[in-house]
Amino acid sequence: MATWNDLAELMFPDVKETIDDLKNKFPTRSGVCTRFAPSPTGYLHIGGLFSCFTSWRFSKQNNWIFILRIEDTDQKRLIEWWVEFLINALKNFGIGFDEWNLWANWEDVWDYWPYTQSQRKYFYRVFAKALVAKWLAYPCRMTTEEIEKIRAQQELAKIMPWIYGNYSIYRNKTVDELVEMVKQNSDYIVRFRSHGDANKKIVFEDILRWKVSMWDNYNDIVLLKSDWLPTYHLAHITDDTLMRVTHIIRAEEWLTSVPLHLQLFQAFDLPAPKYCHLAQILKVDEETGKKRKISKRKDPEANVEFLLENWFAVQWILDYLYTIMDSGFEEWQKENLDKTFLNREFTLENMNKSGALIDLVKMEQVNNAYLSRISTDQLLKEWLVWAEKYDTDLADLIKSDMDYARNALNIERHTEKDPKRFYTFKDIDTQLRFFFDSEREKLIKNDELRAKSEDGKINWFGDFDMNVMKDFIDEYISVLNFDMTVEEWFDQLKQIGKKYGFAANNAEFKEWWYIWKVWDLAMFLRLALCASKRTPDLFSVMKVMWKDRVENRLKLIIKYE
Repeated sequence: MATWNDLAELMFPDVKETIDDLKNKFPTRSGVCTRFAPSPTGYLHIGGLFSCFTSWRFSKQNNWIFILRIEDTDQKRLIEWWVEFLINALKNFGIGFDEWNLWANWEDVWDYWPYTQSQRKYFYRVFAKALVAKWLAYPCRMTTEEIEKIRAQQELAKIMPWIYGNYSIYRNKTVDELVEMVKQNSDYIVRFRSHGDANKKIVFEDILRWKVSMWDNYNDIVLLKSDWLPTYHLAHITDDTLMRVTHIIRAEEWLTSVPLHLQLFQAFDLPAPKYCHLAQILKVDEETGKKRKISKRKDPEANVEFLLENWFAVQWILDYLYTIMDSGFEEWQKENLDKTFLNREFTLENMNKSGALIDLVKMEQVNNAYLSRISTDQLLKEWLVWAEKYDTDLADLIKSDMDYARNALNIERHTEKDPKRFYTFKDIDTQLRFFFDSEREKLIKNDELRAKSEDGKINWFGDFDMNVMKDFIDEYISVLNFDMTVEEWFDQLKQIGKKYGFAANNAEFKEWWYIWKVWDLAMFLRLALCASKRTPDLFSVMKVMWKDRVENRLKLIIKYE
């Protein structure tokens, strides 16, 4: 008569080590260790970044170890380039790891290497074999059809679903029957033998949520798939045990798995780590007006790359995430403008337990506050990092004349108008672009930015008489002078404008023959110089452009008639 140990040896003939043998190879750490363990199956989700940032901040604040483990057991959805993309993306946020597979100092991390699950198959078999030998796991060949049939029976009987107790075809087979099945066919999976009681509850502790009560696991979950890669559940127990992870900070969606994971730790006679399950990131649904979990499919802002590409500064995104982590951070930041979140102590216990709301309008406001308070040099530096990836042509122009770009960006900085201007990096892009001649040419020739007359000719300047405006330009160029105040400049513009039919004020416009006002003349200059109706203070813009560029642009304007 065969024993469970015989079955374990038959199923895992290559496994000669025990769990204790492996533990002796991976020494106990002297301190606390946390990890980020993503799956390389899609883009970097804002929720994933939130979990990673929280773990990293918690670890670094306390001088603990922070490791990166790649959970690539879902080989069908694996994206080959994703790991390197992730590393670079997190590096942009200042998030680094003490231990990981790529570019690591092997001598320093060899004790716990490798950090990619597909390279750790042997370890999972060691752990699975141990459970089979203890009668706590068994091979299973249930087909999809058989499982669906059982589910239908359970639904009809209105009892708890899943594979457990008598609903598992192979759970209650004798050891001899299972040995014979394994000898005949290697196409099987390995299931955990739970207690099978669907009416049992469990109470456990969570760092953020204190004591949690919920239904205990009763399902005979899959441990090893048919390709002998583990499910998340077995991999979590194995990897976090051998890597000596002490604290697991992860998304709230895994909270319901804690009873199962505690069951598994108990089955292996292993201590469980401390758990902290972060609140979900939510948004208000535009159709229903109700809060819901942010969706990978529905919500573009769920993709961190979308936020970076379209709008936001890296530091701001971290600031925004910190406002989610720490409800008092925003007020603290207003009183400590010269400091960052690194200067504020962070505790897991004080985090928000309910869902964190992500709001694009709020995000823009927080980003605006960040862009408004940093120096012009820092603003240009951060924008340039963004532009080198998302607007390479303009980035090259900026780098060719950094002083010119800095002066352009510095217009009205740290004034009352400054916070109203830059909400995203695209706003900065808009302000800088027209300062460069080649980009201004593109703007003024862009069909989306100009009006067209009925005969199809360009009519950028509306109903202005361009023969009159040519005379104005000639005179205006002759008196160009930036050695004056903005008030003096505007008074000069009024005096010259009156000669060409532009009223100096509303009273003149009402009482005399004037067709236009001086403000229309200023708009003409703004369009001619900037190809935009919305710019910073025009005189300040002209001073940055200086005489030669202003003169050349005004002389060229007639050709756009």
